[in-house]
Amino acid sequence: MRRYVKICVCGIAAAFVLASGCGQNQEEETTAVQEETSGEEGFSGQVELGQYKGVEIEQADRTVTDEEVQTAVQSRLVANPDLVEVDRPAENGDTVNIDFVGIHDGEAFDGGTAEDYDLVLGSGSFIDGFEDGLVGATKGQELSLELTFPDPYVNNPDLAGEDVVFDVTVNRVEESHTPELNDAFVQRISDFDTVDAWEADLRSQLEETKAQQAETQEENQLFDAVVADATFTGIDGDVEEEYQRLTSQNENLLSLQGVTLDQYLQILGIDQAAYEESMRNQADYNVKLEMVLQEVYTQENLEIGDEARQAVAEANGMEDFDAVAELAGEADAQRFARNWTAMEFLKDNAVYK
Repeated sequence: MRRYVKICVCGIAAAFVLASGCGQNQEEETTAVQEETSGEEGFSGQVELGQYKGVEIEQADRTVTDEEVQTAVQSRLVANPDLVEVDRPAENGDTVNIDFVGIHDGEAFDGGTAEDYDLVLGSGSFIDGFEDGLVGATKGQELSLELTFPDPYVNNPDLAGEDVVFDVTVNRVEESHTPELNDAFVQRISDFDTVDAWEADLRSQLEETKAQQAETQEENQLFDAVVADATFTGIDGDVEEEYQRLTSQNENLLSLQGVTLDQYLQILGIDQAAYEESMRNQADYNVKLEMVLQEVYTQENLEIGDEARQAVAEANGMEDFDAVAELAGEADAQRFARNWTAMEFLKDNAVYK
């Protein structure tokens, strides 16, 4: 069958996006993509389209209210507090400026050392026990925190479950105060000079984000409706192959990060059965969506244009379509572009209420 090249696919993006990075570097990602793009063309099953033109879609709200703008303003005020040094023991919510060295088996370990580091106590930024161990600390105090890394620990699997000691020096304790909204605050956190200019830009950002969310919501409605109205026969083998590909690719990507599937499921808080059900549902949708897109492309005698090629390149973070073809192969690159073309046709022929 035709191959996707994306882990944890989410509806329409799966049809013309290569791979989510998931922490891979470019060389690792390229290898993973190339391994997953080989295979036969076509599906063993069949699809009969239902309604795919004139599908009624409820138009999502794109309005940004004054209240939403003010909520965003307040969140940025809280996120950029004024810090005032205090002469008292540190409390949760305070910012402590610290130097620290992490020791494992008598030696400092990579990533465990920093100087002049600002840490908000209670933020959960560090492993369990680190921030709690600094509550009550005072300026100039030196502490040794005996801690155990969680297991699993994705950031550094070699330390998972290991006992360590953090030697910490407290440089100062600072109390957070929500700043006043004025030009000085705006100039501190942005390139704008005035509150009015900054708020106007913030509103524009919110409008762009809401428009993108609305478009995604409408696309999901449309493609779900077209898939649901189509009739599929003989696709069990296609779905099983896609399921095997999805689970295999997921485990390969986890392996690149030094994480086992069991550790991954523990992080997600789900069991094996729930994971398999989710992946199988995704595989079923992947197959059905692409079969629909392929059939729409064929029935409507569509052609791939420059816009489709550029959209596929941008979706994959590449400069041009040739780069996509070089990475994924010409056949898959063309397939992504065909899928995008069919998607745009469906969107152009939907009825938005």
